[in-house]
Amino acid sequence: MAKQFKDFTFTGKKFSSLCTKYISVDFEDNSDIPLTMERNMEIGETNFSRVEPNYFGDTWTDVLPIELNIVKDPSQYDYNQKELVITKGEIREITRWLTSPHYPEWIEFEYDHDNVDEAKNYRGWFNNVETWAVGSEVYGLKLSFKCTTPFGYTDDIVNTQTVTKYSNILVTNDSDELDSYCYPTIEIKPSSNGQIYICNLSDCKILKNGILTLTESTYFQSMLTLIEEFATLNGYTVKYTGKGAFNIVALCNDTAVQFYLIDRYNNEIKCTAFYMDDTKEYRIIEDGFMFMDVYTDLNIYIDCQKLIINDSLGRIITYDKLGITDVDHIYWLRLINGHNSLLLYGNAKFTITHKESRKVGE
Repeated sequence: MAKQFKDFTFTGKKFSSLCTKYISVDFEDNSDIPLTMERNMEIGETNFSRVEPNYFGDTWTDVLPIELNIVKDPSQYDYNQKELVITKGEIREITRWLTSPHYPEWIEFEYDHDNVDEAKNYRGWFNNVETWAVGSEVYGLKLSFKCTTPFGYTDDIVNTQTVTKYSNILVTNDSDELDSYCYPTIEIKPSSNGQIYICNLSDCKILKNGILTLTESTYFQSMLTLIEEFATLNGYTVKYTGKGAFNIVALCNDTAVQFYLIDRYNNEIKCTAFYMDDTKEYRIIEDGFMFMDVYTDLNIYIDCQKLIINDSLGRIITYDKLGITDVDHIYWLRLINGHNSLLLYGNAKFTITHKESRKVGE
């Protein structure tokens, strides 16, 4: 079945912007809709003592094929049969556009209807263009698009929050990949020099939380004492992530610190402790926390899927510029399926963007 559409955008150009005006049709009138949901499981071997093999995860058998059938719009050419013939010059206008990219690109469809369950974005390439001829005259074209995955995606889902100190934001991931993470992009526009952090409370393990009381000269020192007490009680020793006499690096105006809990077998767990200086609520967590230095003249763009941090011109920002001394200190934000409760700290505007998969075929 050929995909029906109102318009599409590919490599930044709209189908409707072509000099020749076309409409979407179906040459074969086939009602089957390809889903390509077949999967294989990677398995080990069996023998007389192992009747059930080990399983190593699944792989998709195929990717989604999309076929687009187009003819000239009869209403634009007065239903004149001679004018409806597609010339070689008009074929060239399409083939030079669709077959020039040498790597997969996004294609975005527009439909006559609006359905939240409909996939509008696919990534792939046009792998074939064929003619549909009658009596040696070309009246239509078959455009074949091969996706990189067995499914499509939604439009960008954007969550924006302007923060002056602390703020909570709820980001929902309704992807059809229930057991997989969705990796967003993050844009940070600082309003002042300083530090920011993002903590995904839905993707961290909370080891201890409560209200911090002042037991030392400062609340930060009180939090360090709390960390040592927690480690001792649970059979760990503490190793802080900084350098110096005590290896302690205070973060975000002395409200956070990162460290390792080391057990008796020398296994390390990377942790973060932080508190909110207005409510004095504290948490000791494992994973789920990212921080960095920011500057008013440097907007930051983070691609959590590709593990890349760029500036507004697309240039890579080195970790030392952001105050990150070890790559192990970076948590790349990932969204679990469902609700993600994010705690944001800093004086900046945060924009979090992600796409969701839709396993509904073409």
